[in-house]
Amino acid sequence: MEPDEPEIVDWPSLLFALLVDSFVVWAPAVLAFMLLPAHRIPIAMGVLLGALLANWALYNRGTTLGARLAGFRLRTRRRQVPGAKYGLILALTSLLSVPAVLLLVIVNVPGGDVSGPLGDPASYPLLGERTGRRRLLEAADAYWERWSY
Repeated sequence: MEPDEPEIVDWPSLLFALLVDSFVVWAPAVLAFMLLPAHRIPIAMGVLLGALLANWALYNRGTTLGARLAGFRLRTRRRQVPGAKYGLILALTSLLSVPAVLLLVIVNVPGGDVSGPLGDPASYPLLGERTGRRRLLEAADAYWERWSY
């Protein structure tokens, strides 16, 4: 008997995970900058670098705080963990995600092609395999899939 194919997550779940991961990177740095008056910039940069390295280590294994809260884990097409190279790319994406999400909002104009230039997430080298039930995000994924493809 063949094992069931895991459910692939869509853009709403992926964006939610990316925003949570970027919050994990940026929130401690901003708090350090605001609350520590002496040597603000070096301390904030150190906290930012530390959070980025921690996020990179988690992306290597395919499970970050954002992915866990969204109820999925990242895997390659061969169902392996992403590894160091993909982890570095994803960690840098979480560092630059606020401008990236603003660009996505600008590109995906309401009434137009909802998938935008990014296309179907199933065509990318990394997949988000659903591991937990998040009803709101599953409903958003289903709505996105229904109206975009």
